[in-house]
Amino acid sequence: MRFIYTALIPLLFVVSATSQNLESVTYLESFQKDEISSMIGLSVNYGVDLYKVRYYTPDINGDEHVASGLICIPQSQSRSFPLACYQHGTVGSRDDVPSNLQGGYLLAVIFASYGYVITTPDYLGLGDSPGIHPYVHAATEASAAIDLLYAARELDAQDDTFSMNDQLFITGYSQGGHASMAAHQEIQTNYSQDFTVTAAANMSGPYSLSEKMMDFTLGDNEYLTPSFIAAAMLGFKEVYPEILQDYEIEDIFQAQYVGDVLAYGNEEITLWELNDRFIEGLISEHGVVRPRDLLIEEVVDAILNDPMSPFSVVLQDNDTYNWAPEAPTRLYYCEADDVVNFDNAILAEAEMNANGASDLLAVKSDVFTPQDHSGCVLPASFSGILFFGAYQNILTSTENIFDDPNLTINNNNQILLINIPPAKYRSDNKLLLHDMSGRTIFETNTDSGMTYHDIADIPGGMYIIN
Repeated sequence: MRFIYTALIPLLFVVSATSQNLESVTYLESFQKDEISSMIGLSVNYGVDLYKVRYYTPDINGDEHVASGLICIPQSQSRSFPLACYQHGTVGSRDDVPSNLQGGYLLAVIFASYGYVITTPDYLGLGDSPGIHPYVHAATEASAAIDLLYAARELDAQDDTFSMNDQLFITGYSQGGHASMAAHQEIQTNYSQDFTVTAAANMSGPYSLSEKMMDFTLGDNEYLTPSFIAAAMLGFKEVYPEILQDYEIEDIFQAQYVGDVLAYGNEEITLWELNDRFIEGLISEHGVVRPRDLLIEEVVDAILNDPMSPFSVVLQDNDTYNWAPEAPTRLYYCEADDVVNFDNAILAEAEMNANGASDLLAVKSDVFTPQDHSGCVLPASFSGILFFGAYQNILTSTENIFDDPNLTINNNNQILLINIPPAKYRSDNKLLLHDMSGRTIFETNTDSGMTYHDIADIPGGMYIIN
């Protein structure tokens, strides 16, 4: 086996060249507002309707094919909502995806319940997209997301039951944090004529595959999701056949694990079943779960010590922090994360700010109690929702003022119209507007019937109405 450095061959993954991205739309189910509130223990603003979408996007060779994803639409015909892309985390199999109401789809529902039309791609090689999933491959994570955004706009043009404005928010967790960063960069670089990112919230993502993630997963400490290494290697072999031409799976993994890796690649077992087999084998042989013990020693050495090795070149090509976001961006992380170490966010913050990012911060989400990767999901997600609320271009309320307040807000957010039925009127009625920190920013008396309130001086964002 020889390590030969081959110049990285540029692979251009442009979004679909077809004039139509949308192939089909299928209604799946609906969540009522109270259902979502009960699920998360917090008030939300809207119920949500869920649709499976099939759409056109390039495969790993740049050829057009059909992929799938989920679109979540808030239940309101009187609002024009921002569009938002949520990228999901690592899933176990082809069917474990948002369009099949699995694969972390409930996070997309939660974001939508706060007033966003959410698109969630299944990713290439998952859902209805044929072939192997190119795990943590930045270019196709981006193209799959962007083409689904175009498909959502087509659906908006065809369907008068919902409306979207020009805002675009981008977010994702874990693998989805990596994917959301990749999509943001691609949109800013190549699709600014069609999309302008309003804000981005990347959560617990492996932005530094070549450095921080390899040091974390291939070091001497225990790491309990070793199957991620196999998923990445199988995908990279498909996407970079010339760079990795000298390496079959047998040249990468220790012989006793090759059969299990191939079984996963052939979809005979899930990623989580592969993980269980790896853990069992590693504990039996070494008494500890270290992914480096899955690999041939010179492969580990090449990844950790030779930045010009084919493996390092491929990993570097999928780092997602070597640029400067123009939109406000947050990198949410938890210090106790046991799957994606928080150094990814710290490094990305330093490098992207050095590159000239206009408003970027890495923000710790496990402020009070240390949270591992699973425990970080909700605090990071709600931090992202609050962050987006400061830029969201609709005014929302967490509760009804009355049983039937007939509260409406005009499209440009300049005037707040409230109609109080005579039976509900009291002389001490007041309208209070609070920001998300609880600070009262607007207070006025209200009269019976229709009243108009000038809110032109209030910045766009998420507010609580009392």
